[in-house]
Amino acid sequence: MTSMQSPIPAERLVPELIKISAGSAGYRDLLSKFGDYLKSYVGIEQVIIKDAVRGSDLASVDELSLNTTKVYIENNLSEYSATELIQYRNMGFRCCAIMPVAKDGRAFATLTLLSTDERGFTKEYADMFTISCALISSEAIAKYEKEKSVNVAKYFDAAFNNSTSQLLIDMGGVIVKANKSALNYFGLSQKDFGSRAIDRIFKLEPDYVSKLNKSIAIETVDIEQGERVFQLHPYRVNENLMHIVISDISAIRDAEAKAGMLGLSIDEAFVQTDKDFRVLWAGGACEMLFGISSDMLTGRKFTDFVSAPAQFGELLSKMQSNSYACQAKLSFGNDTELYAQLKARRGSGGFDFVVSQDFERFTKFSEGIAHDIIELSNDPIIETDESGYILSYNKAADMLFGLGGGFVGAPVSSLCSDDESRSKLTNALGVARNNGYIKDAYINMVELKGNTPIPCVQTTKAMLDRNGRVSSFLIISKELATKRHLQYIEQEFEKSQENLKKVKAESDLKSQFIYNISHDLKTPITNIMGFSKLLLTDGADTLTQEQKDYVKIIYGESDRFLQLVKQILDVAKLQSGIVKLEWQQVNLNEIKDNPSIQALIEACRNKNLEFSWEVDYNVPEITADPNRIIQIFSNLISNAIKFTESGGISVKITRKGGKVNIDISDTGIGISKSDATKIFKKFWQLKPGLIKQEGAGTGLGLSIVKEIAKLHSGNAKVLRSELGKGTTFRVDLPISPNMKKKTAKYNKTE
Repeated sequence: MTSMQSPIPAERLVPELIKISAGSAGYRDLLSKFGDYLKSYVGIEQVIIKDAVRGSDLASVDELSLNTTKVYIENNLSEYSATELIQYRNMGFRCCAIMPVAKDGRAFATLTLLSTDERGFTKEYADMFTISCALISSEAIAKYEKEKSVNVAKYFDAAFNNSTSQLLIDMGGVIVKANKSALNYFGLSQKDFGSRAIDRIFKLEPDYVSKLNKSIAIETVDIEQGERVFQLHPYRVNENLMHIVISDISAIRDAEAKAGMLGLSIDEAFVQTDKDFRVLWAGGACEMLFGISSDMLTGRKFTDFVSAPAQFGELLSKMQSNSYACQAKLSFGNDTELYAQLKARRGSGGFDFVVSQDFERFTKFSEGIAHDIIELSNDPIIETDESGYILSYNKAADMLFGLGGGFVGAPVSSLCSDDESRSKLTNALGVARNNGYIKDAYINMVELKGNTPIPCVQTTKAMLDRNGRVSSFLIISKELATKRHLQYIEQEFEKSQENLKKVKAESDLKSQFIYNISHDLKTPITNIMGFSKLLLTDGADTLTQEQKDYVKIIYGESDRFLQLVKQILDVAKLQSGIVKLEWQQVNLNEIKDNPSIQALIEACRNKNLEFSWEVDYNVPEITADPNRIIQIFSNLISNAIKFTESGGISVKITRKGGKVNIDISDTGIGISKSDATKIFKKFWQLKPGLIKQEGAGTGLGLSIVKEIAKLHSGNAKVLRSELGKGTTFRVDLPISPNMKKKTAKYNKTE
């Protein structure tokens, strides 16, 4: 159980929060660093951050704290606490405080502070948390708005990359940004556009901002010449920005004016003939419908363009009334065939014809051709209605997105894999509605069965009815190479896994061989040591002094050889999976009393080196193999003694989250940066050379430490080192590791 420190005073808290905010990349990073700060300086064991912006699962107490913008404190967690707080009690916590990150009715996150201290959070803590909430909420909102603005700018940078002229304006009508197409169209630079009100570009009424804010399209002309006619189509981005799509409709308005003079629609042609049907004059939409100019029609017989001209001419000459309407197929010798609706009127000197497309027949014919083209296309094509709901799709779309034939009537945006893509697709439909089409929109679609994102580049085309209104959209997708590239990577990964298995099999054979050889060497070495010791004790009276010295050398070298064999056996067993850990509860403070560690402490003192062993108050017992943990300490401490001539050696054990950190430091010769990357390799020594250095070992001790740490789901590393000043090794061990039983491959023992 821990004990919390005193609350942080306001005069210290405020500068610290400002410092944390300045060093944070975004509002989520700010909350994370603030939580770490509270843990380290107040003594709180755990801080849980719930992000309300991203829709985290907020508990009822989180909602209460956010709605009231007040800190919620409960100092006696029990079975009568709120359901979501009981789980904290079951985890060993005794009190909690929930800090809201909210301001002006906007909720961003909650920070849940948990402690095992039964004294709980006092009023002083509550005051400190209240001050923190006010400061951290302001900073978090500021960073969130900054991130949001950056994301909007990135989005419009992508959306602007097409041929449609577009602007981004603020709510006062001032231009924030213009895309390249708008710059070229109006012959202005970005600098000229920037900070200029939009009513300095176009002639607008005083209330134009209000109309744009209500998403009302405005028709206007440019200020400089007033000859071009534009439509401004507004889209609200957020409370501060508006997206304007500019359409030049000068040609359309010109055609409408000329057609109005003739009383015609802009998609109708007017032909005047004499009584022999020879064209005297033609106007209207001749070129659009016939594919030739009106001048080329003059002087030619209109009946020559009609299939079955004799019957048609005879029919018109026998008209019972002054007007007549029929359907006909027209051909003008330029590969243009037109299914037309003809309206004829008998005049004083001939006939007047109004020609328009026979939309009913033409539409059926066109739809048949279009259907065949769409169905045979290898590109996924989806047709939607004017609101973006799916009408049909081809086989390629069915196969790529896994639609299964039952997706008609669903919104096309439901095929997008993320919110950003849904927004971009909706925007593409809006641009196509006003501009006819939009190309090269990068959108992430999704394969529905596997929920797999599919990056696509899309072209969206607006389809018009006979009245010029948008009736549907065609969305043509091209899948990018990402999926195929991933498949290639998976294939390469499978190959590498096969190679890895072969290499591991060879490595296992080598480890088994080393293990067998090393194990067989132990027996004769043990015998040599036993008989040497026997000679020194029982044969002490019969041996000369010179013989005794020789026997001592034999005994000493045999002992050194035996230690080497033991280390090789350890390495072989650790790598081949022979080791079976004996899991127990281990008190790291009591490890110091082990005889092996005490012998090393004595060796340290004999070398006139200081020795310290410190375990933090909050370090619990860990689940581990005690013999292997002692081996870690023995190898690291003996290593430190070898390479330290003055100063001392210290052992520091602390807790961090669900792990303990074991730091063993010395004031020895130190390790260079290049050596620190190799120090845990087998048989690698700090001072390699042809002549063995005094105090050098076998080069196996640190590799054994590394392997034992891995067996406990931990790690070993050089934490810091400086040549001539010393080294600190760190071993991280989990408090409760994954204790999967390892089946021994061999039942041999030392």
